[in-house]
Amino acid sequence: MKYIAIIEGQEIPLDEAIAQDDNTLKTAISVYFPEYANAEIERQTTDDTVSIRLVKKAGTKGSQFRELKNSSEEINPALKLGWQIKLLEIKNQISLENLITLQPEIEKAIKLGQNWESYIEKVTRSLQHQPATTSRYPVL
Repeated sequence: MKYIAIIEGQEIPLDEAIAQDDNTLKTAISVYFPEYANAEIERQTTDDTVSIRLVKKAGTKGSQFRELKNSSEEINPALKLGWQIKLLEIKNQISLENLITLQPEIEKAIKLGQNWESYIEKVTRSLQHQPATTSRYPVL
């Protein structure tokens, strides 16, 4: 028997050892087509040929983006406090006493700013490691 994988209209000949087992097939195909690692497999036999159609399953790509999109809009507390201190400086109201009064807010803003930065780096890394996928919309 001949075994042919059909992926995005391409016909790829397969060895029988790979074509017999779904997991082996997915592992072999995902090396070249990572988005098919969780594909649905449909088999159809005609004469001496087994056509194996792989259909991508929707994955989690973009879930991090949705999380960012749905999050509330806020200004980083460190930036907000920085602008507040800059305004004091512009008004010539900055003094050691004012800075000492702001010290707890400064420490809190620094800590929150660092938390924001680490979260943003984590989300950015996650988005960068998502596998490529075709768009439903044309790129203009």
